[in-house]
Amino acid sequence: MSVQSSIEDTMSALMNALSRHQLSDAEREEVTRIVSKLLVKTVKRTTHNQVETARNCCGPEKDLAHQLAEEMHRKKNLLISNLKAMR
Repeated sequence: MSVQSSIEDTMSALMNALSRHQLSDAEREEVTRIVSKLLVKTVKRTTHNQVETARNCCGPEKDLAHQLAEEMHRKKNLLISNLKAMR
């Protein structure tokens, strides 16, 4: 599932939950910004946990753990850049 489709699914669920209240375009943009910001925070936290797991499980293989950590950080930064571009 792409990040954009995750945001759209989340917005759809929120709009269904708020069906009694019609949001203005500005309110909808604000909700979208909040969802995007939370996704970035979740990606950062998840990546941190993955890096720590890689370091712990690869104990003696420090070079492999370091390579995994670098790749995870690179992919996280790419995802965050894409999320920020959607705002």
